[in-house]
Amino acid sequence: MVVLSIIGIIIGLILIAFFIQYSNAYSTRVYEYEIFNITNFVMSVLGYIAIYFGNEWYTQALKAHEDILNGELLIGIGTLLLYGVLYINIKRTAPFYGFLMSIVGGVLYLAATPLVFFAFLMALAYFSETKPVYTIND
Repeated sequence: MVVLSIIGIIIGLILIAFFIQYSNAYSTRVYEYEIFNITNFVMSVLGYIAIYFGNEWYTQALKAHEDILNGELLIGIGTLLLYGVLYINIKRTAPFYGFLMSIVGGVLYLAATPLVFFAFLMALAYFSETKPVYTIND
């Protein structure tokens, strides 16, 4: 059963890749704009990360009876980033198509956000080149 699950996941990812390629080909041909591009992806990932950590900060501050404004600001910044993606897509394409594909792209980007964040943390750890510290005075 595990093998079937893995095969299903691989087939699902291949279908998503074909969908993204077809959508980009269509939007490029009709609107001269790629609906799934790196700018939208980065803005969406940053928006989702800001919303997540803003919510964490907000709930922790709420429980501790501290200042909740920091979390609210992060949530607002993340929401503005996501609305920016929506606005750009609607402005560059037709309103219905831009809205629909922004929703579809938002769901796909939301699923990819934890993977991107984990990969970013791993790359940050790798490139920081931290060295062990040895104490010789003991």
